[in-house]
Formats: sequence, C-alpha cells, structure tokens
Amino acid sequence: METHRKASARLTAALASSRQGQDALRSQLRSQAEDIDRLEAENAEWRDAIRTLRANLARLQSIHQTDSQDLVHLAGKLLALTQATGVELHSSTKALFRRRGWTATKRNPETQSQ
Repeated sequence: METHRKASARLTAALASSRQGQDALRSQLRSQAEDIDRLEAENAEWRDAIRTLRANLARLQSIHQTDSQDLVHLAGKLLALTQATGVELHSSTKALFRRRGWTATKRNPETQSQ
C-alpha cells in the first residue's frame, strides 16, 4: 500500500508539473499571439505610409518633369528672343545654356551693329 501511495504521489506531482508546464506554454503562446497582432498592425501602418510616400513621390516627379519641360520651353523662347533682338545674355545665363548644349547661333551682322 505504501508503494501505491508513493506511486500515486509521484503521479500527482507529475500531473501538477505537467499542468504548470502547459500553463507556462499557454501563457507564452498568448504573449506571442499578442506580439504577432501588434506587429501585423504596425506592418499595416508601415505599408500605408509606404503607399502614401510612393504616391507623393510620383506626384512630385510629375511636377518636376512638367516644371523641367516648362523651363526648357522658356529657355528656348529666351534664346530666340535674344537672337532676334540682339540683346546680350548675362554671362551666367550663357554659361548655363552652354552646359545644357543650348548654344546660340552667330548673330546677323545687322543685329550686332544695332
């Protein structure tokens, strides 16, 4: 009978230890599930932020391209106007035009004498 009681006590202790282990694992699992939920929410926020940044970048690139085209158009008009009127360009403007490859053709001799 003593052996039976010892075996029963060991079994009870083993069951208690097993329950404690299960409780600890359940607690860990709950904690990890909460971490996953938090990380998924953060991930969704980051994805939204990335989407917004990409949309802003596309908008800014479009604006930049339009501005660049407008400036090239204006530079061409300015170059044509200076050639037609004989007005000399500012040296920094001439340097900028040269860097861009927008060189003026030689003026007519009549335009230079005026």
